[in-house]
Amino acid sequence: FPFLPLHSQILCLVIMLFSTNIVAQSQQDNRTNFSCPSDSPPSCETYVTYIAQSPNFLSLTNISNIFDTSPLSIARASNLEPMDDKLVKDQVLLVPVTCGCTGNRSFANISYEINQGDSFYFVATTSYENLTNWRAVMDLNPVLSPNKLPIGIQVVFPLFCKCPSKNQLDKEIKYLITYVWKPGDNVSLVSDKFGASPEDIMSENNYGQNFTAANNLPVLIPVTRLPVLARSPSDGRKGGIRLPVIIGISLGCTLLVQVLAVLLVYVYCLKMKTLNRSASSAETADKLLSGVSGYVSKPTMYETDAIMEATMNLSEQCKIGESVYKA
Repeated sequence: FPFLPLHSQILCLVIMLFSTNIVAQSQQDNRTNFSCPSDSPPSCETYVTYIAQSPNFLSLTNISNIFDTSPLSIARASNLEPMDDKLVKDQVLLVPVTCGCTGNRSFANISYEINQGDSFYFVATTSYENLTNWRAVMDLNPVLSPNKLPIGIQVVFPLFCKCPSKNQLDKEIKYLITYVWKPGDNVSLVSDKFGASPEDIMSENNYGQNFTAANNLPVLIPVTRLPVLARSPSDGRKGGIRLPVIIGISLGCTLLVQVLAVLLVYVYCLKMKTLNRSASSAETADKLLSGVSGYVSKPTMYETDAIMEATMNLSEQCKIGESVYKA
């Protein structure tokens, strides 16, 4: 800066050194190696974790929109019912992404539409919850100003991820899940949550046994199979709501079966009564015919009801013999 006064040159130099130190220090904060392994596939399907947060990200639809994927794919990976769109605060999700190499770093490149008030830093820390950082976004979008972004343009946000190496695949490690370390986390807690080996977590991330320096930074969780995440408390409430309905339906079905059984018994008894009455009428007709046959050579056949009506139900007033009646 030969055109500036000496004290201004010194001040600029100090500022530059200070800024360079901050950037270098921030770049060294994340000790997890997200470079592309030479023996890994060029791309792979993997997962990043996401924490449901209010007010904008408590539904699968809103979350799927910023990851350019479907709500159903997130629901399947996260052990959720396909039709459950609403989430509860702090619910952990698994979001499927395609990971590949951009330069010498592993990223899942996601297209994001800029809204009012967005900046690289704001979107990286809020919408994507530190799954990326503003420096990586700026490197991938060098022609854009990090803080003056035109509304409505599509910006690529690179999310940190990694594909398993051949050695890891040989050890049956299928996924390296990207997880942003929380201040209250520890290796034992995270390994239980994801069903991962504590040794594998420490081996993949260079933090030793103390991950305090990893707070709010992405780390890799090696797993042999996709973890079954715990369901949210809302599922318990839904089950409590469904239980009375199930009981009510069961009682209703039981009552319906009982009514049908009573109805069938009634119909059966009514049918048997009709059959008995018919049999009785036939027996009466047979007796009449046997009595008349002694007086006529070829009896005339009458309906039983006509005979009963003509003789006033075989009344004694009409009887003229042992089995003979006048009509």
